[in-house]
Formats: sequence, C-alpha cells, structure tokens
Amino acid sequence: MTNSNDETGKENEQKADKKTEEEMIEDKYYVSVQDYTGEEYTLDNGEETDKIAEENRDEVERAIKKYFKDEYETEVKVHNIVGAIDGATVFVESVGNPHFYSYAIIPIDKDKVEVDSEGVWSQEGQIETSIVSGLYAWIYEDEFKELDKFVEKLPEEYPIVGIRKEANENVGGGYYTTPYYNVTIFGGRIKELFPEYLENPNKGIEEWRKMVNNSHIDPSMISISIEMYMKEKDVEPDKSAFNEIVDKLTEKEGLPAGEYSFFLHDNQIDKTSGQNNKENSLEKGAPHYLVND
Repeated sequence: MTNSNDETGKENEQKADKKTEEEMIEDKYYVSVQDYTGEEYTLDNGEETDKIAEENRDEVERAIKKYFKDEYETEVKVHNIVGAIDGATVFVESVGNPHFYSYAIIPIDKDKVEVDSEGVWSQEGQIETSIVSGLYAWIYEDEFKELDKFVEKLPEEYPIVGIRKEANENVGGGYYTTPYYNVTIFGGRIKELFPEYLENPNKGIEEWRKMVNNSHIDPSMISISIEMYMKEKDVEPDKSAFNEIVDKLTEKEGLPAGEYSFFLHDNQIDKTSGQNNKENSLEKGAPHYLVND
C-alpha cells in the first residue's frame, strides 16, 4: 500500500523541479525591464555576420545613412547593428522632425568576409510607415503632448514603468515610439502624405498642418499601442491597476485619433527579442480596441 505522505512528497518534488526549470529559462532569456538596453538582442544565425559587420562598422554606417538619404530624403543616426543569417539589421533614428525609429538590412558575404554597401534594402513599407507615423505625431503634437502627460503620470500613481529609451534606440524597430507607446499608420490621409514628404521633406510644421486641415482622420487606420511593466520583480501584472488604467484611457479626452491597445506585463523582458509574450500579460486590444476619434 502506497503511503499518501510519500505521494504528496513526490508531487512537491516535481513541482519544485518544474519551478526550477522555469526559473532557469527566465534566468537565461529574461532580464528586468529597468536593466534592458537592447544590447543582448539577437537574430537567428547571426554570430558570424555580426562580427563582420562590427569589423566594418564605419562602412556599414556610411551605407545605411546613404540609403536613407538617397531613397527617403532622410538623415538618420545609427544606434545598433545586429547580425542575421546573410546580413545585418541596422537600427536607426531620424535626425530632427519627423521623429521615428526604423531599420534597414545590409547584405554580408560570409565567404568573402565583406559587406555589400550597394545592396542595402528594407522590408516593404516599413520605412514609409515609420516616416508617416512620425509625421502624424508632429502634426498633432498638442494631442500627443496630452498622451505623453497621461502615460508619464501613470508610474506616479501605480507601481509600473515603461521601457528604457536605450532599448527603443537599439532595437525599437520602427515607427514613432516612446518608452510607453508606439504608433503605426496603416492608411488614410496621413499615409497619403508620404509622396509629399519625398518631394519636399523640409516642409515646416504649419505646411504639413495645412495639408491635413479639415481632413477626416480615420482611427481604424492608426494603431497606438501602450505597453507598461510592473516595477517590482517577481510580481504578477496588477489586474486592479490594469482595469483602472483602461477606464482612465477610455474616459481621457484630447488624445490623438486612433485605435488604442493597452498591455501590462510583469517586470521581465526577453533580452534576445525585446518583447514580453508571457501568458500572464494583461491586454486590452484587438478586436476590442479603445477607439478615440
């Protein structure tokens, strides 16, 4: 006859072993969001190309800056270079307005140990969307100031934080992005400004505002995703705080038009991907967006 105490002991041991395994995974891949700068970000099979890119960093930076200037009439500064299987992804930030983060890819020949300065490319629509999201934030800067005040006040009221500015610089990836939210434009009047930008990127803010004066801004064409993290380690996302913030966001007036999502994560972020995709994250988003028009 099996002793019930023995069974209970074995179950406890199994639970302890499982917890230890989960903790080991978190120790390997996760870091506190306050400590995350994006420097550990990696792409698949990028060890060799990463080394080649760093050894030719000056050439890589010149090629990327030239690409943005020639193709998009935009001056950028390079923040981070991350090797991938046949090249390197180079993360940049625009200089001046419109402000945005983006990236481009430079091919690398591993056999010749060379970078292809003439072969720089980007994913379809990625840079275009980054530029117009920056234009949107610039044109409607008063509304975005209201949004900034709203999100920046939240850590004063709740035990939550945003991501570090360095993380956005090093692995932000694209669009108009702050430590608390990012903006993506899918279409509509703002997207239509892109050809005008290529024709004359030096337009002043008043000229851009005249171009959208009295235009209908379709909120379904604009995604504004707010992401926060718990301030303390080893605590679950606070459901009470989450619900209160969702209510405040729903009631808040004067914000930019768009479909809003809100995410509240625990304190950790995957240092290799720059994301928190854990099952314990709280989310208010698709298909039940908070719509502001």
